[in-house]
Amino acid sequence: MKSIEEGLVVRAVGPVTVGNRIPLSELARIASNLQATLERIALSLVGARQRPGRRPPEIADAVRLDFVGFRDGSAVLELKPGESTTLDNLLDMSFATLSEGVEHIRATGEQPVGDVGVHFTPAVLNGLVTLCGGIGHRSLSHIEFITGNTIHFTLDRDIQAALRTLQKSNVETETTIVGRLHMGDFDPLSLRCRIDTNLGSVSCDFDIDFKDEVFTRLDQLVMATGSAEIEPDGIGVRIMHLTELSVVDTSRTLSLDELAREQGVSPLRSIDQLRGEPVENFELFLQAIRAARGDE
Repeated sequence: MKSIEEGLVVRAVGPVTVGNRIPLSELARIASNLQATLERIALSLVGARQRPGRRPPEIADAVRLDFVGFRDGSAVLELKPGESTTLDNLLDMSFATLSEGVEHIRATGEQPVGDVGVHFTPAVLNGLVTLCGGIGHRSLSHIEFITGNTIHFTLDRDIQAALRTLQKSNVETETTIVGRLHMGDFDPLSLRCRIDTNLGSVSCDFDIDFKDEVFTRLDQLVMATGSAEIEPDGIGVRIMHLTELSVVDTSRTLSLDELAREQGVSPLRSIDQLRGEPVENFELFLQAIRAARGDE
């Protein structure tokens, strides 16, 4: 396989790239998820254990790609390896593993096997699914990864569907949850959101073609269906891949006028209505008050 030490060209093609333009959200999605996926593979190649949080700086530095500009074409991004690397050939090895794995999935629709399969962890698959998140009818049709005249691999609707299928094969069960979809947790860039249920919060992701449907249901009580990745305890949901979303009908809040009619009350017409009936013998009234208080 041709080395990418001399550089890597990423060519994104689709309706959103007409006129050599690309939305910043798509540019950020491609760049950040390509880099994160290479770091995950590199970490596996050196035998390090995946842990939450930042990856070791020496790994991140070894596979770092820098953006050096656009070329003429349908959003053609030019990348080059970082100027300083600490682990020889780790970038080439990581990219070769990524390329071989993607091509295996395209050819067979199955999880890569052998040495490549060892490094295609669920985290790598999830990263590739997110990298393909901008591929849709109204956005990108495909993304090519090129060095010189060599196209290493292409991400398109077919590979997106295959990756989704593999992602779901690691899933415990098809799940339906009910909860509130909060506006503050909607992230259109990474295509993620959060639904708060009675049992806790559930992180969710979705395809770009599903984004408008999610957006119109923000801050509402929803019923969500999708494939859920279950935590090791067999109970908690790590992440849910949304496929269906509907609003749950709840009891309608009545207006003040409706509540008044329902309870047979009406607004006061005069301050005089706050006064009770006249007290004919005020002294008897005071005696009754004192008796009630135990003053007598």
